[in-house]
Amino acid sequence: MIVDASVVVDAVSDSGARGRAARVALADQPATEPLLAPGHFAFEVMSALQAAANRPGHPFQKADIPQALVDAESLEIELESTPWADVHRAWVLSQTSLRYADAIYIAAAERHGSALLTADGRMGRSKAPILCEIITVKPN
Repeated sequence: MIVDASVVVDAVSDSGARGRAARVALADQPATEPLLAPGHFAFEVMSALQAAANRPGHPFQKADIPQALVDAESLEIELESTPWADVHRAWVLSQTSLRYADAIYIAAAERHGSALLTADGRMGRSKAPILCEIITVKPN
């Protein structure tokens, strides 16, 4: 299973319904199916945590980032390099309504023949020619 940064950021930084849904979705993945992410995943997680901490009035604060990173690391998501085939496929996918960084996750899922777990509903609604299942985590 390929894991998008959005679901991990929710899992480690949100104490409400979004965070609970993300934690349940990650915990429900079979132990026999490893959690994988492309190499830019760690950068996206850190960037999103910092953005959340910088929002005025947001409950997640800068002092929470070190623990959130430890929590993210404890999920044991294997980071893999991004092969050139994924770079090219992501370029094709990003010519529609996908951000290029999101398209890399989809290209990785397609290459692995697996699903993509995300909290970003825009990915599943994209008009891109996606060839993998997208599982969007939503709070109940």
